[in-house]
Amino acid sequence: MNDRPPADEGASDDALVQAFIAGNSSAMEVLYRRHRRQIFGWIARVLPDRGDVEDAYQEAWLRVIRGVGGYKPGNFKAWLWSVARNCVTDRLRRRSPELVLDAPADGDEDGEPMVDGIGDDSAESALEKMDAAERRSILREAVASLSAPLRDVVAMRINGEMEFHEIAGVTGLPLGTVLGRMHQAVKKLREFVNGKERHGGKGRH
Repeated sequence: MNDRPPADEGASDDALVQAFIAGNSSAMEVLYRRHRRQIFGWIARVLPDRGDVEDAYQEAWLRVIRGVGGYKPGNFKAWLWSVARNCVTDRLRRRSPELVLDAPADGDEDGEPMVDGIGDDSAESALEKMDAAERRSILREAVASLSAPLRDVVAMRINGEMEFHEIAGVTGLPLGTVLGRMHQAVKKLREFVNGKERHGGKGRH
């Protein structure tokens, strides 16, 4: 029985990891709540089979709990994402080898200028004409239309709110490749949204 006081909600990730290793189980609960939305949201965007999302998420945390003794303090968030990404990659390999996240992405361009967000006047105009629910639906469709390697980077940026150097660290890709993939993804997202506008919005192809 864990009779230790509850973990400090404001403690750093590394402090919580050390508290958990020392026997305070509530510390892992704090970490779980702190990172749940970002990790779960990323997995939901990357895995094509919705039935796998919850299983992959739970498996990722089980791997974290089992492997936390080997974690080297410094950047728990990056380590957690690496564990989750490995878990997702394993599932993609089993189901669809062609969807592996580390495969080359169409249009990989090292060192390409970065365009953060859709940021295109015509794309913004198309989105502004839709209600909030339709905008969310269109953006979900747009992200889902990307190849797995591009979707991986976009989802880390959107759901993980990660800096590009953090994405590079998690994926093991050169920073230029991460920037190039994001640039290519943004271009494709623009094309998708503009295509919806040309066809009169959702459901009117």
